[in-house]
Amino acid sequence: MCKRFLWLMLLPYHLFACALCALYTPSATVNITLEGDASTLKAMTFEWHFSQDFIKTLIDRYDDNRNKKLDPDELKRIEIILDNYVAKKHYLTSVEYTARGGEQAHVVPLSLHVSRKELFFQNNDDLVFRFRSDTTQALLPEDELSFTIEDNEGFFVFLIHGIQPADANVFPFEFNLFNHIAFMKISGNAATRTQAPAPSEPNLAPITPEKQENTRLEVAPSSESSRLLWLKNALSSTQNTIQDTMSGLKEKASFAGYLLFLGLSFLYGVLHAAGPGHGKTLVSSYLFAANHGYAKALSMAGLIGLVHTFSAFLLTLTIYLLFDLFFNAFFTDVSFYTTKISALIILAVVAYMAYRKIKVHRARPKIVAFSAHPFTCSCAACSPKSQSSDWGVVLSAGIVPCPGTVAIFTFALAHRAYSLGFLSAFCMSLGMSLIIAAAAFSTLYAKKRFRSKTPRFLIYSESIALAIMFTLGLVLLFS
Repeated sequence: MCKRFLWLMLLPYHLFACALCALYTPSATVNITLEGDASTLKAMTFEWHFSQDFIKTLIDRYDDNRNKKLDPDELKRIEIILDNYVAKKHYLTSVEYTARGGEQAHVVPLSLHVSRKELFFQNNDDLVFRFRSDTTQALLPEDELSFTIEDNEGFFVFLIHGIQPADANVFPFEFNLFNHIAFMKISGNAATRTQAPAPSEPNLAPITPEKQENTRLEVAPSSESSRLLWLKNALSSTQNTIQDTMSGLKEKASFAGYLLFLGLSFLYGVLHAAGPGHGKTLVSSYLFAANHGYAKALSMAGLIGLVHTFSAFLLTLTIYLLFDLFFNAFFTDVSFYTTKISALIILAVVAYMAYRKIKVHRARPKIVAFSAHPFTCSCAACSPKSQSSDWGVVLSAGIVPCPGTVAIFTFALAHRAYSLGFLSAFCMSLGMSLIIAAAAFSTLYAKKRFRSKTPRFLIYSESIALAIMFTLGLVLLFS
């Protein structure tokens, strides 16, 4: 139990990050087609097949005539925005040719010279972004090609599905796949254009997409991962229902529809805060170290929920007015810097509280008169009234925005449902505050029990709580 507690305390993923929001990251599978002859690589064609969740997001954002599909002019607008994003990042693709001749391998980066590109629907529901790069790279047997398709800004997640020749005249090759990386070896035998056997290095294991799926199915999930998966699915389902209800209210408003919408927003806030992070550890540690009552715990929980939700709402409103679709790089920077600011605030609060406790200890009188409160007491009656540390905890726990709430607010702004977005944010904050308040009340109840049964332990536990807050601040600062 103790090991598990420490594990939860020290991992940044469980401390502050909104782990459940990872499912909103758009994904795409990639197919690579090679053109050339027996000794030369002449062209490479890359096809990105986007996920259905991302296609739905695009329809919600760019379906101006609300016909539930992307018309050619709407698709062209998306293509321009997408190309503006990926072109300056070399189409998120890195290709290297490794010459194995001689005693030492020689690696040559291959520049992309994109000659054709298009965004289109294939088989009506498969959105594909295709681009072709021309080259004239001479090839020799045993030499290698490597492909890395990755978005360092974190907007897209790629999985290379396969590499195939354009026709029978293309040089023979073997290949291995590993998520967003592909390794290809020029073969001396034209009959062996197949996937290579598994190499000795574990990081080059030839895993095809089919084998990946089987591997994932064979691994039995732990009870904790099952709970997280359930929360992810519940959040995704609730988010979709909120968006559908919002669309219905825009077309036809009704009292029952508003009640359903507000109730779903409240439920989303509850589920959102029930996952890892969202300041529960920070607030619990702070309340254990500081002598506050249930009223203070309730007010802090409410303020954290409001700050967290409305910071995401205001951020979405700001960047929605300044940017179009691909503002994730800016959002990632905001999340990064607000996390660091949050860490500094936590460390400042810890330093302030430690200073107050040390000052009280140094001022301890040699002869202590009877008092209902010990000399270490820092309650409102025994210490100057200061709410700076309270607000420090509220801001540090609430200012880091979560992409999940941003996704709902983006949908509201795209449909010009500003009042609905505001009401949704308010109800979400109430739901989040409920969970944070429950964690805070549990902490105060446990502290009260410790005080009545083991008062000596309580003296040390306040220092332990400060140490947990200090560790939390360091982990967030250097993660």
